[in-house]
Amino acid sequence: MNRTEVAHRLHAMIRVALSLAIIAFGMVKVIPTQFITFTLPGEMLVPLGESSPSGMLWKFMATSTPYTVITGVVEVLGGLLLIFRRTVLLGALVCLVALVQVSILNLAYGVPVLVTPLLMLAMALAVSMPWWPRLIDVLFRNRDSAALPEPSSHGRRIRMVGTAVHATAAVLVIAFMGGNGIRTYYDYTERLSALDGVWAVDEFHGTGPRWVRLAIEDRPAAKRLVLARDTAESATLELTVDTTEQVLRAGNWTLRYAHPSDTVLRITGEFDGAPVDATLHRIPLRTESREFR
Repeated sequence: MNRTEVAHRLHAMIRVALSLAIIAFGMVKVIPTQFITFTLPGEMLVPLGESSPSGMLWKFMATSTPYTVITGVVEVLGGLLLIFRRTVLLGALVCLVALVQVSILNLAYGVPVLVTPLLMLAMALAVSMPWWPRLIDVLFRNRDSAALPEPSSHGRRIRMVGTAVHATAAVLVIAFMGGNGIRTYYDYTERLSALDGVWAVDEFHGTGPRWVRLAIEDRPAAKRLVLARDTAESATLELTVDTTEQVLRAGNWTLRYAHPSDTVLRITGEFDGAPVDATLHRIPLRTESREFR
């Protein structure tokens, strides 16, 4: 085996690895689950000024599902284009654009996950390397570029089998990530009760610190109560909502509630060792409001 054959095989291995990796990388955005925890009601109570730079980036992405999906589609498209010989360069360029954006955002916002996108970026550069001289001729030297030589007919069947295996692997990755993503998306978005959401306190009677905001998460993958008080303190407790008895079990405390309408909630009982009686109204979630504020 000569150097040329070794280089071709190494190029093919990098191309397949990049293709499958970036397809998986993009599928968590196509089915928007990568940033989904930042869409939960409890995240609405985190003061913006207390968010880390990486948290701000995650909130930015989570706020717009269409933008998240589009970025994922671009990444998956780049991976699919790498499957076929005639579209390898286009796929590599699409991957380069997508991964440069991801790498810049991760570096600029201090996201701790740096190795994966940078490694894939290096792989995309390696895949596009055979076309660099031709791209330089066309883009910078204003010269015609000769086409790459057609591969020899020898080994054509092996290449066809390799393409078929590559395509099958890509389909399996999409199916696995898609199925897992759909389940995750359901678990984080399906509201099990009408109480799920963010509530602002209108009236509060009690001996403890005044309640200001209350977030109730009642979803298959998220069951918690997040409480913001006027002392700038917050409390996060595991939550069970009993709609039959109209009871909230938050940590060691049991609260009764009345829900006369979709926008009004009243909570009574004992919390943190002090009696409480609060009337609240619903606040739209960040993703449900289009006001400029």
